[in-house]
Amino acid sequence: MRQYLHHNDFGCISRCPTGCCLHVYFGNVALCLQTDELEEWRRMTAELYGKHAPLLSDPSSRCITLPGPVAYQAFVFSLEEVFLLHDLLISAGLLLEAELILASSTL
Repeated sequence: MRQYLHHNDFGCISRCPTGCCLHVYFGNVALCLQTDELEEWRRMTAELYGKHAPLLSDPSSRCITLPGPVAYQAFVFSLEEVFLLHDLLISAGLLLEAELILASSTL
């Protein structure tokens, strides 16, 4: 059974039952990330939000792109969606960090 780390109105993040990866579901997209890739996604979404938030008058306009895994693919977001994706990534990362701290304190 999958362990859901966090969810919001935009999607959710769960851990694979074997613990090998994270499943990120947002909008119509699903990603499989290694735990160490989570930080890169957190950084990218924070940069996107910081760059576009002061410039966009309509936060629901889908005009923000993030490169996909291949050159001819991109993910398209509204400012609201970038915020919600970042919320998923930050919350899941914090829970994973807390698990590590708790596991090391019980040794």
